[in-house]
Amino acid sequence: MLARLSRGGMGMVYKARHVLLDTPVAVKILLEPQDQVAQLRFLQEAKLASQIRHPNTVYISDFGVLDDGRSYLVMELLHGPTLGKVLRSGPMPALRACWIAAQIATGLQAVHDRGIVHRDLKPDNVYLIKRGGDTDFVKVLDFGIAKVGGSNSKLTRAGQVFGTPHYMSPEQCSGSNVDHRTDIYAIGVMLYEMVTGDVPFDADNLMGILTAHLYHTPISPRVYPECERMSPGFEAIILKCLGKTKE
Repeated sequence: MLARLSRGGMGMVYKARHVLLDTPVAVKILLEPQDQVAQLRFLQEAKLASQIRHPNTVYISDFGVLDDGRSYLVMELLHGPTLGKVLRSGPMPALRACWIAAQIATGLQAVHDRGIVHRDLKPDNVYLIKRGGDTDFVKVLDFGIAKVGGSNSKLTRAGQVFGTPHYMSPEQCSGSNVDHRTDIYAIGVMLYEMVTGDVPFDADNLMGILTAHLYHTPISPRVYPECERMSPGFEAIILKCLGKTKE
């Protein structure tokens, strides 16, 4: 291990170097203490992600269990900020937001084609790296709570609520079954945030946020000064993604 890069709710990410290939990699290790379900969910992330080969999704090269019982996965080392970090500086031009969202959608198509729903799509799970002349090349990562469509996995029982509240679809908020449209809703939330600087729904507590996703109508993006010149068509796309019902 060369350095600690970040720490999340389930794991720690380190910068490391592959012993044989002498190339830099990122290693995510499950934190302690964690129960067996958390361990299995972590390994599920690795197995699902390793099945996907797409330029806009992070590449998983190895995974396993350490001697002390903690699970780990090895992935490509990404150089660049998360979309979340970029958004802390405020809204961005519509054209840039469209380019980022289009890449997210392209990467997710590869995920959905394998029957996988991400279920925790949010700005902190989207990296913007430099590739060629593009400084906003998207990498989607963290499939830790992903669900394989059609499975009866005990890790994702109906009625359980998984996700990050501000980016959860109405069906996630109600604990209902989800499909690929849950990820489309999250893209809509992120598009809204990219162009306005705000998430469409916020509240002082968790239940308030979940209730807003279920029942409230988002404020029109074009109400924001930054979006006064937004085309009606672009606004319609954002609001379509944020629809309350599956269509």
